[in-house]
Amino acid sequence: MPDDDFRVAELMLKGYKCSHILVQIGLDEQAKDNPDLLRAISGLANGMGCGLACGVLTGGCCLIAMYAGMDTQKHEEHELLYLMLEEYTDWFRSEYGERYGGTDCSQIIRGDPRLRNERCPGLILAAVQKAREILEANGFELDGISGRSQG
Repeated sequence: MPDDDFRVAELMLKGYKCSHILVQIGLDEQAKDNPDLLRAISGLANGMGCGLACGVLTGGCCLIAMYAGMDTQKHEEHELLYLMLEEYTDWFRSEYGERYGGTDCSQIIRGDPRLRNERCPGLILAAVQKAREILEANGFELDGISGRSQG
């Protein structure tokens, strides 16, 4: 397992936002580089730019879909994709929605940049761990090679 604490800190120092970090960790684990994907993920950062759905919530869904989603070239959408996404979003709502009064970025950080620095790194680390747990429980190998279910 990679040193997630260090990698999250490193990416934050480079200016990556929460959604970028989750997807970059997935790319790292798959030994891939995809600047276009990271650019597209910018649309999820900071609650889609306006404080809506937390980028840890949406970025985590993207991380799961990096393994279980369809890609028109090789793989069909995994039959358990939506159950895995539901498990992840239920976890996020239960764990953080209740704690912070909702799952929107604006609810979690309440417009205070200090809260972003205080809360977001822990949210990101917990999300990476939860996404891995869900994927592994559903037969995905996160070994940096295929990232596809072995079942």
